[in-house]
Amino acid sequence: MIIPFGEDPVSIQRMAAGQALESCNPVIARHGLALSAEDIQALVAGRLDALKIAERVEFGGGVAKELVLAFASSPYVSQSTFVETILELQELFYEVKNESLEQISDDDLIAKMRSLFDDVASGDLGYLEQALLEGLARHVREEPLGGTDAAEPGADEAAMNAVTLAHHRYNVSEWVDETYAPAWDGASWLDE
Repeated sequence: MIIPFGEDPVSIQRMAAGQALESCNPVIARHGLALSAEDIQALVAGRLDALKIAERVEFGGGVAKELVLAFASSPYVSQSTFVETILELQELFYEVKNESLEQISDDDLIAKMRSLFDDVASGDLGYLEQALLEGLARHVREEPLGGTDAAEPGADEAAMNAVTLAHHRYNVSEWVDETYAPAWDGASWLDE
């Protein structure tokens, strides 16, 4: 994008993001949803806030349009909750991108978010956040460099494991098997 001399890049980005979101209306109308001018302004402002919180810089219109299009057909959103849901999903998206060390493509992350949102979290954004941060991000961090893509089935398994943990609220300290990790008896290797 070429920015004319004297123009504010942030205002140009806001305008581009607003136009991109406005173009979603014909598609999301099929699902009984619409974005008003106020909704679009809230999503654009929310994007800037989410980027600031995540300490990220992004060029272009951002991820809001893709989130709007991906989540419009979810049975867990309605006109009254749609904008708030997208605002929270934007924040979660940027947080997961940071935590996953940028190893998950935007499209794959949005697809995982939508899948977990509908199938596992049943529309609960807090549950979705736990599943993504504890599952996908951990899986990507543990993946060796040059390894398989995080969008492989193992990522789904890691996310499902995190969902199980979040669902049952296990205390991990109870999982220690003293056969493999004996209790510390106060001795040190320096004492030998």
